[in-house]
Amino acid sequence: MATRAFILGREERDDAWTETQRFAAVLVRHRITDRYGVSVHKIPGRRGAWGVYLTDRTPVLGPPSLLIIRAFRSFGPAA
Repeated sequence: MATRAFILGREERDDAWTETQRFAAVLVRHRITDRYGVSVHKIPGRRGAWGVYLTDRTPVLGPPSLLIIRAFRSFGPAA
């Protein structure tokens, strides 16, 4: 079963989708779309807030490699 981790939040759904597209480009660039994906969902307990989430489709393989972590850190969330 896949697991989902919160990456960042935005007040507007369209802004969250824009961030999702940016994160998806990182996944494509690093050729890891077979294991990871990104999605937008309402943030529980926060009215009107939207979250961008990283989905690990195969969590049984263990935590993300250092390469994946560095890829997202180098991207950095937009302000």
